Amino acid sequence: MSSVKLLSPAKVNLFLRILGKRPDGYHEIQSILQPVSLFDEISISVEPGDGVSLSGSGKEMPSGTDNLAVAACRLYLEASGVRKKVSVSIRKNIPLGAGLGGGSSNAAAALVGLNRVLRRFSDRDLMSMAASLGSDVPFFLRSTSSFVEGVGERVNVLSRFPLFHYVIIFPRESILTQEVYSRWEPPEWTPERANPVLLAERFRREDFPLENGLEPSVFEICPEILSLKETFRSLGARFVLVSGSGSSVFSVFRQRREADEIHEYLATSSQFDVFLVKGISGWHFLAD
Repeated sequence: MSSVKLLSPAKVNLFLRILGKRPDGYHEIQSILQPVSLFDEISISVEPGDGVSLSGSGKEMPSGTDNLAVAACRLYLEASGVRKKVSVSIRKNIPLGAGLGGGSSNAAAALVGLNRVLRRFSDRDLMSMAASLGSDVPFFLRSTSSFVEGVGERVNVLSRFPLFHYVIIFPRESILTQEVYSRWEPPEWTPERANPVLLAERFRREDFPLENGLEPSVFEICPEILSLKETFRSLGARFVLVSGSGSSVFSVFRQRREADEIHEYLATSSQFDVFLVKGISGWHFLAD
């Protein structure tokens, strides 16, 4: 039996602009994403046999075919023509429906881990498979700060992009991504395409041009999330945003000590979960 263990990171959307709805029903986006040091732990084992099994612990996660890691393993086996028994074990720390990309990250981890064992595909092949699994999966395949376009399939790594510090609040209430997008209404003006070079430079200058075009939809579904932004601001946090389709809200900081101060205060709350994390780059493999 061959196996691999790796850490599957969460992400935050530092910038998310919705350009419009396409004829196929999907939404055209532009986004800057950064993986962060909140991890699920995934183990993948391969042995003679057939099928994909899933076990897990920790926070709630989808089961069976609804689990993207399982879907990724099945896709890999089908595309490669390899007949093996694959066992996936996930220790879940990233909350479900939080806008932190846990399911997509798990899918990418499954592709990366399985390919590390079986070595059947190139990076380009894996990227094609990732795009068919979900909009954030291609980003997680590289797991480094990136500018993402289309429906998430065009991923451009941002060189020399700073790794920031974050405090994330999860209100213990999940939101369905599909519902958030279904409530999105185009603004009265036509959204302009953002220039990734200029955007990235502003972040390097720590100007923090945060934007999330899905926030109005998130607040409509769960008005309490708006109060989380106000909580951050009442503590002196200046740069606050809903991550992706919610429900998590994060504040971004230049220095660790700034994040530490706010995290220390919020961590005593019994009303929500609070995470103190840092931007990361690349996959983290674990020794057996």
